[in-house]
Amino acid sequence: LGGIYTGWLTPVEAGAAGAALGLAIAVLRGRMRLRDFWEALLETGHITAAILFLITAASIYSRMLGLAGLPNQLGDLLAETRLDFFWIMVIYVALMIFLGTLLDTASIILIVVPLFMPLIEPMGLSLVWFGIISVVGAEIGLLTPPLGISCFVIKATLNDDRISLRDVFLGAFPFALVMLIVLILLIRFPSLSTAILH
Repeated sequence: LGGIYTGWLTPVEAGAAGAALGLAIAVLRGRMRLRDFWEALLETGHITAAILFLITAASIYSRMLGLAGLPNQLGDLLAETRLDFFWIMVIYVALMIFLGTLLDTASIILIVVPLFMPLIEPMGLSLVWFGIISVVGAEIGLLTPPLGISCFVIKATLNDDRISLRDVFLGAFPFALVMLIVLILLIRFPSLSTAILH
């Protein structure tokens, strides 16, 4: 964490450094045998494969939507209706949360943000605020049934058959609810997202 907060390491690099340090400590203390190391590698491979399969499927679905021309049609429809700020944000947040149940965050942002950016910019709103709204909305979707990817990833990493996918979704619900409240506050009071910058 110190490396992340000081800017020396990215989150990915910090994770790799932490894993390497943990491995070194286990070897030096004599608590990890070669067999244990091999089993840890196999388990890591299974978990990584499950996560990457979900992300790959989401990316394929995202590509399919793009090839079908759905984003362009939706953008044209929104531009023609000339909705006010409230309804634009209602549609935007609903779309972000819905797509969050199907796609990964990067795919959602690549599909949805370009559709709404031309509608948001003329209003003179902060793009930092818009970016925060986008990320929080997508993250709520990742915790939302029926296809919240984050919950499936958590279930795939668990080695306990007593915990069902339903239990994971129920456990994630309070966090999704708090994030939704934060999202509503950010939309109602945009200055909350940029106050620290000033």
